[in-house]
Amino acid sequence: YPGDVNPEFCVISKALSATVHPIVSSFFSLENDRIITRYKNLNPQIDVNVLRNCLEYEPKFFKWAGDYFDLSSDFFNVINSNGKRQMLIIESGSGPAGQCSMPSLDINNKRHNGYKLVIQTAFKHALKDADSSLGELAVVCDMACDEIEATGYAAAIAEETKERVWIVMLYDVAKYDQLFKWENKVMYIKDQDEAKSFEIFNTELSESGLAIRFPKTVCNISKCEIPSCIEKMGGHAVIKAPYGCCGLIIFYLQKLGQGIYIITNSEELKEFLDTNHHYEKFVIQSLVGSALWSTESCSEKLYHIGTMPNFHNQTFVNDLRMMVSADDTGFHPVNISSRRASKPQPIYQPNDSNWNPWKVFGTNVTDSSGMEEHEYERVITIDQKEFDTTGFGIDDLIDAYVQTVLSVIAIDK
Repeated sequence: YPGDVNPEFCVISKALSATVHPIVSSFFSLENDRIITRYKNLNPQIDVNVLRNCLEYEPKFFKWAGDYFDLSSDFFNVINSNGKRQMLIIESGSGPAGQCSMPSLDINNKRHNGYKLVIQTAFKHALKDADSSLGELAVVCDMACDEIEATGYAAAIAEETKERVWIVMLYDVAKYDQLFKWENKVMYIKDQDEAKSFEIFNTELSESGLAIRFPKTVCNISKCEIPSCIEKMGGHAVIKAPYGCCGLIIFYLQKLGQGIYIITNSEELKEFLDTNHHYEKFVIQSLVGSALWSTESCSEKLYHIGTMPNFHNQTFVNDLRMMVSADDTGFHPVNISSRRASKPQPIYQPNDSNWNPWKVFGTNVTDSSGMEEHEYERVITIDQKEFDTTGFGIDDLIDAYVQTVLSVIAIDK
């Protein structure tokens, strides 16, 4: 109900009283005009008018994008063999998650943080065309959803609409893991189409100097073709089921048999080939690895930069999650979050039976035993205490924002 939710139910404990980092605060204070100017200074080759049109684009279907367990805007901070640093987008999706780990930008309104902005922009803009006589409002989520964020969105919707909002949990995940289609004017996008949409939109942007940067991805690969495909990628790759929750960062999917496999050696490849799979065709994506044994993407080796070295001189793979929303004025950044893997990057590829690539490359905070427990200690809070460990600067945030917008437009089109 409106006004009856405690802020402690909407964010994790260490983010509740944290103060957002000045770099993050400065980024969110930038309006799109200033972002365009800075991006042009960093990338002199781009067409400013095309970038402006992109940031002012109003999506028809894809109203928001963010990090979620199966649909995400995920970035890795990478460097190539020539020393060029860049933000590499792994996926983009429509799950508006990531709010629970970010400190409030508005010290006078800690109740909803970014939840309220999403509801006031993308959600409310879409809701105006709905039939008000259809019934009540609800937040529907499955076991992969963070209950904290489901509560946060329900509270924000209740406050904005002054109505009761239900929270409905779907516990039978397998029952809902299927190919959805158009139902009641709701469109569900197949993950397989994402890489193709990126390629198509990059062709459209070819004269502007803009492009979506993503790992080399090959679709519609039959099982018998996989070994040769992985060999061409340097022996390391990620195999994904075409319509599953295709995030590199998802750890528990391997346990659920939903088809995400990191291949770093012949034993892991053999295990995959010896397993019966539901699909005949797969998606193969190059793996961004450690500096000594990474694979190629766009004819360049890509390495994880990772976090700043800790006191033990260890670095961890970490991601940057950029959430945006859009309304009739264009796009707006909503939320930033970061998470790290559970194990540090090795200086060489281990060759023993205890080697688990998910522990090194997986940044999802759901633990390996199931989907209900979350390892929040691996969340890097975007505050004055922890954000510096990510190694991200304001230009990285601007780059991630532009990349997210381009990827959303590509899928929307």
